[in-house]
Amino acid sequence: MNMNKFTYPQRLVMIQLGDNCMFCEHPKGETMSNYVDLYSKLGYIYCNACSATAAEAAKVWRETIAFGTANYLKNTLINVKRTSGEIETGWIIDSPMTSYNNDNKEIIHCYNSKKDIGKWCLLEDILELNPQE
Repeated sequence: MNMNKFTYPQRLVMIQLGDNCMFCEHPKGETMSNYVDLYSKLGYIYCNACSATAAEAAKVWRETIAFGTANYLKNTLINVKRTSGEIETGWIIDSPMTSYNNDNKEIIHCYNSKKDIGKWCLLEDILELNPQE
């Protein structure tokens, strides 16, 4: 898929159910949705004629765009810097969406299942503590 023509997912809330497609210029008829992240309600809405295109867009989003620059860390145990400054292992990135804190620094949500705690981590710290090999 050409990334210049890639269609980014949109929030699928209060959407028109018919004659609506993110891939057609003049959609007609029934539409379906494909959520790529249920928490943020992001996904694609598409007509029957564009179902393959929507599936490919969702695949590209999951494989290369989700989790931002930390995409290579999805489904991997990672190291996280705790507020105390201590480095702790056994965390995962549990949201494919990044955000920004009050200092305009990119953050991503991480979770430790053994301790049943989550925290927003600076993406730059995550990348530094878990370099790509």
